[in-house]
Amino acid sequence: MSSEGKILQAPPDDGATAAIDIFQKLVAAARSRDRTMAGLSQWIIANQDRAAGLSISSLAQQTGVSETTVFRFCKLLGLNGYKDLRFALAESRGLALGAQLAGLPGGGEGATEHPMASIMRRVVEVNSEQLLKTMSLVSLSALEQATEALLAANHIHLVGFGSSAPVAFDAYQRLLCLGLTASAHSDPHVLAAVTANARPGALFFGITCSGRTRDVIEAFETAGTRGLKRIVITSDEKAPVTKVADIVLISAVRRSPIAREVIATRISQLAIVETICVALALNHSDAHEIVHDTALLEQEIAKKRLPERAPPAEPT
Repeated sequence: MSSEGKILQAPPDDGATAAIDIFQKLVAAARSRDRTMAGLSQWIIANQDRAAGLSISSLAQQTGVSETTVFRFCKLLGLNGYKDLRFALAESRGLALGAQLAGLPGGGEGATEHPMASIMRRVVEVNSEQLLKTMSLVSLSALEQATEALLAANHIHLVGFGSSAPVAFDAYQRLLCLGLTASAHSDPHVLAAVTANARPGALFFGITCSGRTRDVIEAFETAGTRGLKRIVITSDEKAPVTKVADIVLISAVRRSPIAREVIATRISQLAIVETICVALALNHSDAHEIVHDTALLEQEIAKKRLPERAPPAEPT
């Protein structure tokens, strides 16, 4: 495979997938160096409900750009025109509503709800929506190839910085439990040394929401020159890291706010990691030994826990 890598992603097959994909594209456009396009995307994300009902002239007036600019923006998103953008926004709003309806039921009409119940319900709704998005965005063929590559590797280097670091370390622990040789890195200097000295057969597994983390990209570039396999989980299919990865797994991003990588984004990444780990356990040539070793591991971990206190005897 060339150093440019390639994105293995199944094409959309229904309106729901297209609706989900529009916000991935909007978030990517919001990170663009073109200030006009970035500002337009940020406004639409911050005013999703309003934008779906505006005409092209109204949107242009609201955002301070020309109608021609709005049309060019639609082309940037891969749409045929403004009508497609309005349709995609409306479909996405319907998907979010569906996630809410699938959540916990609210109180009856006129009922007073505890403030924490309302907050918790919204958190569950957002996270449920992220999981639904993840199922539609990630490529099944890419998941298969990632599983095969991980099984073939003699050492797996997990890489993550900032909010992606906990996901990388979680994946590291999961792989250890599966009996695979792995390590996790979130220090750029250590990562540089590891990349320079990685042996043939090693694999680099990066996790970066933006896909623009310099240290991950540089590590992937170095690994590529040495013929090492590279897998990345990112939310932007056009991010620089996808150009230097062999296998790209697209995760979902929160619809708003743009710059905040909230817990819901990490849940999407963790869902992909969990899917891969389950596939690894099922496809491993020593699957029965993994189950046995996992039981032994649980026994060893149990030794680290304090014993449960016996309940007090009932008075006679």
